[in-house]
Amino acid sequence: MNRVAPTGTPGFSVLGAPQARLPACAGVYRFLDSNGYPLYIGKSINIYARVRTHLNEARHSQRQQRMVSATASVDCRPTAGEAGALLLENLAIKRDVPLFNRSQRAVRRLWSILLKQSKTGYEQAEIQAFTLDKPDIMAAYGSFKSRHHAREALRELARSESLCPKILGLEHARGACFQRQLGHCAGACVGIESADVHNQRLRAALARHRLSAWPVVGPVLVRETCAEPVAGQPRQEWHLLHNWTYLGTFSSEAAAAQAGVDNTFMFDRDTYQILRRVLRTHKLPLYCADSGEAVNWPDSGVPV
Repeated sequence: MNRVAPTGTPGFSVLGAPQARLPACAGVYRFLDSNGYPLYIGKSINIYARVRTHLNEARHSQRQQRMVSATASVDCRPTAGEAGALLLENLAIKRDVPLFNRSQRAVRRLWSILLKQSKTGYEQAEIQAFTLDKPDIMAAYGSFKSRHHAREALRELARSESLCPKILGLEHARGACFQRQLGHCAGACVGIESADVHNQRLRAALARHRLSAWPVVGPVLVRETCAEPVAGQPRQEWHLLHNWTYLGTFSSEAAAAQAGVDNTFMFDRDTYQILRRVLRTHKLPLYCADSGEAVNWPDSGVPV
């Protein structure tokens, strides 16, 4: 399917002379040990300059010195632009789990709050983590690191908006909730506030935390180009996206359109945030993967 490997060709540059052989362009680079295993994976709009920075920092940082000392070679994968570098770096780190990449190694699941109506008509909060086989976030609120963080955010929302923690599923005692006893609940737990009113207030309070639903039908292709590519840098690439999941980078529109959805690709919090940023700030041309027609990406107003 001509999918471009995220981490390039081993041996692209030997550490002894990176200044002469690494390209001054956007892309992903790897510090490799003697067995070819990635010690560190990074991205930059200028691979040459960024690798030199690592080498210079090794003189002053013990961590950088350990990494450079263990490195046998450096290779890279040039990209047409910054968007591709961001997407490929995140995927490569998640798959290769390099020793010196601390912050992005784990697949950070996207936890969010959904609303589910109870038998009494009151909407209750349900905290879920989204996966590729369950990507529907049309009615999801918030992007959290863990179930605990989502629950604490919901608890704080209940306090600040006088919502009922018992109705929200945060308490399970009989009678009035604890906040009602303190005068900080409008009384849904004892029938004073109706389901319609409480539901309306809950949705209004959650509105600013709303996740952006995938606003188009089907997968899209993002075309990224480089006006003046250096040697080895692609002039054009196509990134396949669907339901806030990155499905690969391709050398041509035809190859991307034929690829289809690959269930081995990950749906995680890092990917969601990267795609939000790429689609909002880079303003790259978008096309429907099925028809090839241009797609107008709506700006939902949700913060990146």
